[in-house]
Amino acid sequence: MAKNRQKLIDRVTDWATQFSQRQSQLSWMGCVGAGIGAVPVLFVTFWAIYAGLYVGFSGLIAGYGARLFVSGLIFILIFVSYATANWEHLKSLKFESSDRLQMARLAAYATGQSGFALLAGPQTMHSFVKVIAVTLLLGPGLIDLALRLAGRARLLRELDVAAVAQALVALLDAEKRVSAEELAAIAGVDVERLMLNFALIDGIVLLQAGEPAFTLTDELRQELLDHRFPQASE
Repeated sequence: MAKNRQKLIDRVTDWATQFSQRQSQLSWMGCVGAGIGAVPVLFVTFWAIYAGLYVGFSGLIAGYGARLFVSGLIFILIFVSYATANWEHLKSLKFESSDRLQMARLAAYATGQSGFALLAGPQTMHSFVKVIAVTLLLGPGLIDLALRLAGRARLLRELDVAAVAQALVALLDAEKRVSAEELAAIAGVDVERLMLNFALIDGIVLLQAGEPAFTLTDELRQELLDHRFPQASE
């Protein structure tokens, strides 16, 4: 019995080691990819701002240097806007019905007042502005993604494999929810450290009804039980 349990602990420890290494490498690859992708996006964004100033405000902002300076200020403000953006609001797009917009276009054409079309479709225009805003925020978003993936890669490299393995085996044995306090005691770490490690692993479910507790999804449970050492049989 003790021998079988030690085999299970060794198996789960090997799984956790492979998981941390594999996911850390993938996170670093994603970080590099997002960083490289951000360069052309930010380049195009900056010069799009410059072009907008040149076309729309050439009378107010004269000179190449002045336009570069103002473009740089707006460019910096885009990063500030990304940090403070209400993404729930930006993601909610609403449009008027096509019939209403068609009637507005006909009325604008008949009267020669193009403003009628805009007044008839405020939701559509508002949504259009949101799409432009999200497009401008794409560059800062890629930078933020790269930083987040770099942080995840670092945390995965620092994963306490031995503690995670002990806690996972306890969850396998219990086949039900186990409190965070109990798992932390089994793993020999504090609750905060355990929860930080568990947050990196998909398939570990945090149950917050009552005291914080954890359980495993059926998929992760089966993956742990089926794991085998490379080129070895038990």
